[in-house]
Amino acid sequence: MRGADTMRLAITAVATAILAVGCTDSNITGATHGSVGGNLVLFASNRADDNFEIYRIADTGEDLRRLTTDRVNNDLAPVVSHDGTRVAWEKEIVAADGSITSVEIWVMDIDGQNQHVVVRNGAENLNPSWAAGDTALVYESRAPGNSDIFRVSLAGGAAVNLTDNPFADQYPRVSPDGTKILFQSNRDLNFEVYVMNLDGSGVRNLTVNPADDRFASWAPDGAHVVWSRFTDSFDIFLMNADGTAQHPVVASAFEETNPSVSPDGASVVYQTNRYPRSSLEIATIDGASAHPLTGSASRPAVSDVAPWWTAAAP
Repeated sequence: MRGADTMRLAITAVATAILAVGCTDSNITGATHGSVGGNLVLFASNRADDNFEIYRIADTGEDLRRLTTDRVNNDLAPVVSHDGTRVAWEKEIVAADGSITSVEIWVMDIDGQNQHVVVRNGAENLNPSWAAGDTALVYESRAPGNSDIFRVSLAGGAAVNLTDNPFADQYPRVSPDGTKILFQSNRDLNFEVYVMNLDGSGVRNLTVNPADDRFASWAPDGAHVVWSRFTDSFDIFLMNADGTAQHPVVASAFEETNPSVSPDGASVVYQTNRYPRSSLEIATIDGASAHPLTGSASRPAVSDVAPWWTAAAP
């Protein structure tokens, strides 16, 4: 896997040591089925063929399906279009020696059909997000030599650099109404969550905190934002879209990252290392309770990462 700055796996020697202490949070319950919403969670996993592929699962924990079958390259970071019919994702191109030579942005139908490349430039292109109308993608690219946020039309044409900043601008997420973009940046010398207009103007720091703030995502109402804040570990936080009323939703000794809010806004799915390697959990948005979606103490030591919750029908 590439660079630690994406932190998707978030499994380090420190995290391994944390795992040894076992589950300590009293609000984590056993897996439940049929009690969420019957929608879908897409994610990446290395549970087969020793590389990462894109999967989807009902948010009840049932009906697991594999969408990609590239047994050489890694498929990561799936996001679903606003109309629920297509998926954009990253494809890490792996050389014969196992090194990552580039990362491309691909698109497919929600059932895994019609897979095709959208961004292929020999650089690392990461974290796609659908623009309003599903006619364009916003993504992070290291083509300039550092990470900037770009927008590209699915109809073709040159990509537009929206940030053009010497610091690392990463992990873009377009708002539900298509007018704003969340992203993380270290332009204030630590990672903060920022928001800007769709054209790259009006950049504003939302978190303004000495902690490390990353992996921000919009709630479906566009009025709230979830993200991960690192102090002693990454925890899930919630705030208003203007940066006010920041408070934790899930806080533990484990690493909770890459949150995605349910279509009804009532729950959040996220990546955790509570169980061996990485798995997925679901918590209520008020943090009152949480349960595993793909994890358990006895499951094989594989990694389920980068979840995306969608109302798309199976």
